[in-house]
Amino acid sequence: MCSSDLRPDGVVLPKVSSVREVQEVGLQLTELEARSGIAKGQTRIIVIATETPRALLNLNEYTTQERLSGLTWGMEDLSAAIGALGKTEADGSLTPVFQLARSLCLITAAALGVQAIDGVHADFRDKDGLERDVARARRDGFTAKLAIHPDQVPIINAAFSPTEAEIEHARRVVAAFDAANGQGVTSLDGKMLDRPHLVLAQRVLARAPRR
Repeated sequence: MCSSDLRPDGVVLPKVSSVREVQEVGLQLTELEARSGIAKGQTRIIVIATETPRALLNLNEYTTQERLSGLTWGMEDLSAAIGALGKTEADGSLTPVFQLARSLCLITAAALGVQAIDGVHADFRDKDGLERDVARARRDGFTAKLAIHPDQVPIINAAFSPTEAEIEHARRVVAAFDAANGQGVTSLDGKMLDRPHLVLAQRVLARAPRR
């Protein structure tokens, strides 16, 4: 994560076991920013939040901090730590422990209002598998996905970009609520809409390309 003037936009912090470690890194970044003439808090942190057993138990300690940009999850180190001989079922789905890690990462990120970033698809040659992974991640509520190889980036970016149909529908939902003059319920195409529909539509529009 680096901007054009070579100042880092942020750091990815692995093998975190508690929010206290994130806070310590934040203090170190504050000192480095002061020495480098960078505004305090400009350097953001993405935490890989599930790589140790203790990390899973401590996810409820996280609170929104000025530096926290997103949470992601990982299973390679976690599998070694717990002695798991496998991470997936015969059909490719995650085993319960790793389903738990992924879900807790997503829910914690949503509670904090930061990016929920799905973990890597390790086989960078498996384009079809990556596309399935990213589709599931977006369906479940993740807003991004880690890439392990540059070739994965276009697939990930395309999958997390709303389609023209999604953007148009979101605009119509927002317009329907605007026409409802502050009411919490409205309708579109014969279907009832309430506040959750508006929130989802606003999220789609926030991710739409600027024109």
